[in-house]
Amino acid sequence: MRMLKWLPALVLGLLLSVNFVSAEQIRLADGRFLQGDVVEVKEDGFTFKLTESGGQVFLRWNQVDEGLKKRLTNAQDPDEGLNLEVMVEGARLELIDGSVMEGEITQVANGYRVKNFDLTNGKVIPDDEVIEEGFVKDILIDASVMMAEPDVLRLAESQREPLETAKQYYELARIADKLGLYPEAKDYVSLALASSPDSKLQARLTEYETELDELIRQAAVLTLLVEARKQAKKHVYQGALNILDEAKDSYSPTGPVLSKVDDTYAEIDLDFTKYVINEWYKQMKPVARDYIRDKDNKEASVTEALNWARRQMDVAIAEKIAGMVGGSDANDIKNRFQQRFDLDEAKIHRLSTKKATFGEDGFYQIVGGHLPIAGKKPTDDPNATPNNPRDNGRRGGGRDGDGVNDPADGFQEKPDGIPIPDGISPDDIKKAIERALGRDGGDDDSGKKDAPKLGKQDLSKLKVPSYVPSLTEWWDKASSTTKYKWLVAVYVKFGGTMVVYELDDWDIKFK
Repeated sequence: MRMLKWLPALVLGLLLSVNFVSAEQIRLADGRFLQGDVVEVKEDGFTFKLTESGGQVFLRWNQVDEGLKKRLTNAQDPDEGLNLEVMVEGARLELIDGSVMEGEITQVANGYRVKNFDLTNGKVIPDDEVIEEGFVKDILIDASVMMAEPDVLRLAESQREPLETAKQYYELARIADKLGLYPEAKDYVSLALASSPDSKLQARLTEYETELDELIRQAAVLTLLVEARKQAKKHVYQGALNILDEAKDSYSPTGPVLSKVDDTYAEIDLDFTKYVINEWYKQMKPVARDYIRDKDNKEASVTEALNWARRQMDVAIAEKIAGMVGGSDANDIKNRFQQRFDLDEAKIHRLSTKKATFGEDGFYQIVGGHLPIAGKKPTDDPNATPNNPRDNGRRGGGRDGDGVNDPADGFQEKPDGIPIPDGISPDDIKKAIERALGRDGGDDDSGKKDAPKLGKQDLSKLKVPSYVPSLTEWWDKASSTTKYKWLVAVYVKFGGTMVVYELDDWDIKFK
C-alpha cells in the first residue's frame, strides 16, 4: 500500500480524539501512540485498524517502535485470530431426553414447530417433551443447520466483505475446508497468495495449497473426508473418526494428504471431546429420570437407588452418549469428559459452574445440604401439632429432644432413631453433614482445588421440624420428580466424577 504524505497529520489528529479505553495501544517511533487492532502483518509493515474512525492505515516498520516490530514479526501466527464460525439468527429447543434442536422454531397449539435444513417441512415437538424454559429464541446458531454447505460458504463471504487482505481469503479457505468444499478452499488459497501475504502467511498458504492439490487428486480419500465431515456435523463423531481410519487403512495416503487426514482427525476429535463435555451435563437429569421410570426399578428401595447413583450413574451416562455418537466405547466417553478442566485451563473450551437443585423436600442427611434433618421444612409455629399420625409426639430441636441442633445426635444408633439405610454407615452420614455445615475443614482431595464453601444461610431454615421421616419413609412418599433430582444431587456429591464448589441451601454448585 502506498504511503501518503499527509499520514503524519492524520495520525496527530487521531491522537487528539482517541478515547484510550480498549483495543491495542501501539507506540510510534516519535513517541506518540495510536489505538486500534493489528489487521495484517507484511514484510515492510502492517495494516492497523483505528478504533475511533474504524478506518485502516498502513504503517511501515520505520514509523513504529522497534519493540513492536520485533513482537509482530516474531509472534504473528497465520492461524491466530481466525473466525471460522458462520452464524445466522435462529432458536434452540432443549428436550427432556437431553437432545437439542436448532433452527426456525415457532410455538404452536400443542408444542413447537421446528424447521431447518434437515426438516424442510417442519416437525412438531409436543410440550411435554421439552424441558422447562427449554425454548430459547433470538440467538445465533450455526448456519449449516439452516442451509447447504455451498450456501454457508457464500454467506461467510458476504459477511466478510469487503475482501481486501490475504488473511481474509485464508479464513474463507479454512471455512470451505471445514465444510468439505476442498476445490473452493483451493480457489481461496490462490486468491490469498495473490493478495501480498506476509512471509509467514505465504509459507502457510504455499504448504496448504500443496495439501489441497494432492487431496483433490486423490478423489477416494477426498470422498471419505467429505463423508467424515458430514458425520461430524450430525454429532456422529465416532463414526466420523472411523471413516478417517478407513481412509488411512484402505488408501495409505502419504505426504500432504496424510497430513490433511491427520489434521481433520485431530479437529473432529477435539470437537468430539467438547461435545461429550457439554452432553454429559445435559444427560444427567434424563438418565436419572429414565432410571426412576424404568419398570424394573419401580420397586427399587432407596438403598438400591443410592448405590446406583453413586456407582452406576456415570456408566449409564457414558453408555447413552456412546450410542449417540456412533458406538464409542463408554470408557473413552468418560475419559473425554475428564479432560474438561485441561481444556478449560488451556482456554480451548470454557467450563461454567453448574447447579444441581434437589429441592427443599430432598433428604439432606445424604446429600449434605445445610439442614441437618430430612425431608420436611420446619413449621413456623413450634407449638403446632404435626399432621402426620406417625409423629409419635416428637418435639423440639435435636434428635435427642434437648433443643440443641447437634448433628451428632442424629448418628447415635438408638432404636427410636432414624433408620440408617443399608450400605451407608453413621460415619458416612456424619461426614456429609459436617461438610455441609463447614465443620470438617474441607476434603483433602487432590482432585479438588478448594473445599466446597457454604452459600448464604438463612438460620431459620436450620430448625429441626417436629417430625423427621426415615429415609425409607421419605423415599416411598416422594414424587418421581423429587426422586430423580435427588439422585442427580447424590451423583454429583458422591459419584466421584464432579468437583463440588459450593453448597447453598438445596443447591449444589459444581463443575
